[in-house]
Amino acid sequence: MKATKNLRGNRNQCTGCNQYFNSNGAFDKHRTGKHGLNRRCMTPDEMIAKGMVLRDDGFWRGSEMTNYMEKDDEQEENHS
Repeated sequence: MKATKNLRGNRNQCTGCNQYFNSNGAFDKHRTGKHGLNRRCMTPDEMIAKGMVLRDDGFWRGSEMTNYMEKDDEQEENHS
């Protein structure tokens, strides 16, 4: 049985390409083409070229978060 990620809030999974997205905006950004003509999911390379980022948790984000810190990094910084 395939393991699935915990989807809550706006996190979702595309039924077309099976990729996971951190938000509805990121999901929408990964779709390209015109409805009814050539609408499709972007490939991972295309998403990266559009500025999207695949985080370590396996979820795509619409863009890199500036000043983003993992909790472990934040705790280490506070103890320095």
